[in-house]
Amino acid sequence: MTLAPFYAAPLHIKAHILAALVVVGLSPLQFWGFRKGTILHRVSGYLWMAAMVTVALSSFLISSTFPVRIGPFGPIHLLSVLALFSVVRAILYARAHNVTGHRQTLVGLSIGFWAAAAFTLLPSRLMGAIFFGS
Repeated sequence: MTLAPFYAAPLHIKAHILAALVVVGLSPLQFWGFRKGTILHRVSGYLWMAAMVTVALSSFLISSTFPVRIGPFGPIHLLSVLALFSVVRAILYARAHNVTGHRQTLVGLSIGFWAAAAFTLLPSRLMGAIFFGS
């Protein structure tokens, strides 16, 4: 493992990675650690949501390397649009005390996040270079 590719990356990619790491770190606490409805769950949830929004928004500054794309945007950017929609939806469900809708939305958002995160470990990607070398 080497952090050299991270240090060499532009600021927006560093922000994207750091926000994703916040999501990774808080996810187990949100889903299995903190009791639902407590102040810890709510505060951690808002941090999780802010990190997820940062991940989604910063992704629009990262050009796709996928062969099929529109300008700098590839299919992965559709997940970012869906993530932003899901964050708003999850907050609205929580405020309406719709626990089922809130949970289902965040489980779906998390599955999408982890699926996208798995692709970052490919050897041609920055996280792949960090974890497995170039």
